[in-house]
Amino acid sequence: MISSSPDAPRAAGRMTSALRRLAPLLMVPALLLSSCASGDDGGAGDDADGTGGGASGDGQNQDQQERDQQEQDAQERREAFAAREAALAGPGDQHRDAAAAAVAELSIDEQAGQVLVGEYGGTDASGMAGLIEELHLAGAIVMGDNVPRGEDGADLDALAGELDTLHQAAVSRDWPAVVAVDQEGGLVTRVGHPLTEWPAPMAYGAARLGALDGQHSDEAPEEAPDEAAEEAAVAGHDALAALGHRAMGEDLAELGFTMDFAPNADVTLGAEDVAIGSRSFGADPQLVADLALAGLRGLAEGGLAGSAKHFPGHGGVTEDSHLTLPVQPAELSELEDHDWAPFQQVIEAGAPMIMMGHLDVPALEAGVPSSLSPVAYERLREMGHDGVIVTDALNMTAVVDQAGPAEAPVRALEAGADLLLMPSDVRTAHAAIVDAVESGRLEEDRLTEAAERVVALMLWQQDLAAGELDAGPGVALPEVLQGLEEEVEQDGGGYADLPSITGEDAGEDAGDGAAEVAAAVARHAVTLVAGQCEADVLQGPVTVVGGQEQDRARLESALQAAGHQLGAGGAVIGLVAPGAPPSQGADVVVALDRPEPLRLHPAETQVALYGRGEESFAALVEVLAGAPAPGALPTPVGEHEVGHSVC
Repeated sequence: MISSSPDAPRAAGRMTSALRRLAPLLMVPALLLSSCASGDDGGAGDDADGTGGGASGDGQNQDQQERDQQEQDAQERREAFAAREAALAGPGDQHRDAAAAAVAELSIDEQAGQVLVGEYGGTDASGMAGLIEELHLAGAIVMGDNVPRGEDGADLDALAGELDTLHQAAVSRDWPAVVAVDQEGGLVTRVGHPLTEWPAPMAYGAARLGALDGQHSDEAPEEAPDEAAEEAAVAGHDALAALGHRAMGEDLAELGFTMDFAPNADVTLGAEDVAIGSRSFGADPQLVADLALAGLRGLAEGGLAGSAKHFPGHGGVTEDSHLTLPVQPAELSELEDHDWAPFQQVIEAGAPMIMMGHLDVPALEAGVPSSLSPVAYERLREMGHDGVIVTDALNMTAVVDQAGPAEAPVRALEAGADLLLMPSDVRTAHAAIVDAVESGRLEEDRLTEAAERVVALMLWQQDLAAGELDAGPGVALPEVLQGLEEEVEQDGGGYADLPSITGEDAGEDAGDGAAEVAAAVARHAVTLVAGQCEADVLQGPVTVVGGQEQDRARLESALQAAGHQLGAGGAVIGLVAPGAPPSQGADVVVALDRPEPLRLHPAETQVALYGRGEESFAALVEVLAGAPAPGALPTPVGEHEVGHSVC
């Protein structure tokens, strides 16, 4: 957790036990069904003559009482689980009713502000705070350039002070400001060290696929897989994703953030996906769906409003909407079965927010960015989403070239957006929205509807963070659900093999809980794409080449910490990362972010790492020294399919 906080040790203690709370909950539906199984029915207790003695009758009555009690217990579990799910899924009726009443008291000028999230330059948030107060803005997003820096990375105390300045600008209203950030882990990390640096989201996909014992190897398993054990292992790694996002959310919430635009529900198409890559959980729609939902629930457990993104699926196109308007040529049926499947599952489970991307989807509305297309918003509503739809940044080329800085916000709102993120100029956008309503171009009811959804979201987040709901920070697991932990363990719950998180000695003195979770993610994700399993390839002195300077320094530090000597004459480790030159003549090639570049760097040993943090490099050294590599590829790499690992 945040080292500057006096509550950090206590928070770390909570974190070390959280996985045991989350994993059983992810298996609740199956356990509830199994707990409803009835006992013997029929006349097993009858006498031989069929008359049935008194003792037999007492036995039958006792059996019926036990069955009734089991059903009652199961019903209580279902109700407790449903209450927790509802609390984490987004605003309830009480929030929507309160939002409707609050927005009814707002002027058009104030409502227009409530649908806008602005950006600012530099590390001084006072100017942005002034705009929030003047224009009644929903809030602001904090980008990397807004984070104060010190000698040891981000200055967390200074950042918390700036975020408080943003909050103070909204103190006169009954709901908090949107203080948002893009914090996904991996490449998209706005607040870095000394905050925990998380592996890329794709690491969760690699860890989960690696948990499917016997299913991720190119060779057929000797025995049929144990389905119950696989389900338990999968539940454990879904819980790991939930816990990772919870830990990340708690750190951000402690600083003062209220919203995180994560996780990605995009299904990557692999090497041709130039924009998403390791930001995706993987190339399998079901894998992405399960982990995206786990990520959303984890952020909510940490007290933040999360957002599944980027509908209609940015991972399935070959261009970057920051630079142009990508075209998604797939047919409607293909989109429904593939790119939209994770969004559908997340929506059905309940999602506080979905982000609309900037894609040209002819199957919806040809030539129009989805963020400006009424058909795209209508499709999301038809899929069942009744919460906030936020646009991707409206200052991106895909939208600005189509509509311009004043027109884009109005067109997005007209089309069905509720929250307009990062317009090119927030003052211009605000004025354009007010003018559109006053001129009759934009129906006032559309603006009111959008403002109500945003206010309801923030009222929910406020209650969630304060522990006022049936789940969230500091809310104890109901007693009727606590017993599920033992049942999961008896079924071979796969989460139990994470000793650094779930060890019996974990407690108040456990250390930095978030770092422990990040280390577990890194350790379970490392994938040996080529080479020999559990082989020590660090013979003699080790040379590190390729990558960026910080990457090399961190790996060298991890090697030295593990007792390995640096220098020429032994193994050469080549690091592969975007923006860095390829490694030549390396014995071991390591892909730091996405694994697809490994196909361009043949070497006897190839490793996919999915991260650049200290925890990831420590996990890499362990594997290269002979430890197991538990992960499996979540995306194709050359001839290797999803699920490949040589171990």
